[in-house]
Amino acid sequence: MDEKKIFDIAIIGAGPAGSLLTMLLANQGHDILLIDKRNLDGYPPVRHKACGGLLAPDAQRVLASLNLNLPNDVLANPQLFSVHTVDLNTGLRRDYQRFYLNMDREKFDRYLSSKIPENVCKEYSAVVNKVEYENDLYTIHTGTGKTYNSKVLIGCDGAGSVVRKCFFTKEKMPFKHYYAIQHVYKCDDAGAKYYAIFDKTLTDYSGWAFPKDGTFTIGMAFPDGADGNRLFAQLVEKMKNDGLSIGQAVNKEGSLLLRPDGYPKTFSKNNNTLFLAGEAAGYVSPSSAEGFSFAFYSACALAKSFEKGGNISKNYRHETRKMRIKLFFKVIKAHLLYNQFIRKIIMVCKIKAIR
Repeated sequence: MDEKKIFDIAIIGAGPAGSLLTMLLANQGHDILLIDKRNLDGYPPVRHKACGGLLAPDAQRVLASLNLNLPNDVLANPQLFSVHTVDLNTGLRRDYQRFYLNMDREKFDRYLSSKIPENVCKEYSAVVNKVEYENDLYTIHTGTGKTYNSKVLIGCDGAGSVVRKCFFTKEKMPFKHYYAIQHVYKCDDAGAKYYAIFDKTLTDYSGWAFPKDGTFTIGMAFPDGADGNRLFAQLVEKMKNDGLSIGQAVNKEGSLLLRPDGYPKTFSKNNNTLFLAGEAAGYVSPSSAEGFSFAFYSACALAKSFEKGGNISKNYRHETRKMRIKLFFKVIKAHLLYNQFIRKIIMVCKIKAIR
């Protein structure tokens, strides 16, 4: 590829937000460059995302509206229809009905990548080190020494977004930083329970555990600066003491995680040429850390904003208003849910629990 070529739009990050946004914008006729650090066009995978791989109903609804139907090999066993909520401090536990699709996150991302139109330039296995803006042009520098130029830049590169670090350091960020640690264990018979785990001695957020194709995954999000490895080891011991039987760890993953704490905003700059979407913009549930649906919502909103034309930043604020209000109510919900006294009342009274 000619590195001197100037693209209409460069999208950094080929996760759910980046891939879906690329599809939608490419279908509008834009000349697009998509960059991701993972080798989504080759095997074996060299980087893994610490993610539960559970597709919530809202995310399923977006895919259905776009006629994106998941192939069987993306799905994982067993399918999960409830969440088993455990408070390790009080010993309380309740089951709540949920309709998640259990899937392989790596295969899901590769499926989305396969749906991107052929006219899109996909640069995978490319780590973006720095982005500069000069003379109305973005210059993207990668770890391989290659540079790429674009008129518009969109950051869909997750919690550790390079785009956000390069251009939004002076912005007030309405979210907190966490670090998610997740281990995958051998497990022949873990049942079909998806655990939501609360323990205020370990974190002010939550943990999760679930079976997937003969393995069992345990994870937890820890506040920035906490000794996550030590606390995670305590979590595993507590889960074993609680009766969970797991084998040897076969994979260990970790990633940054953003948690909204305030009214979510839209991030745009430079006269309608710079945007953030998905978790790069902090669009992730503050109560459950679910991010697929908000990644899809923001991608669709930004694509529609470009399609409308005119003031794209203003369009983006308008198109994401309902989503951001929904996120704000989830912030309020999180403050209630993570208050142990209130959570205890909810669980003791079996509010919305499966009886």
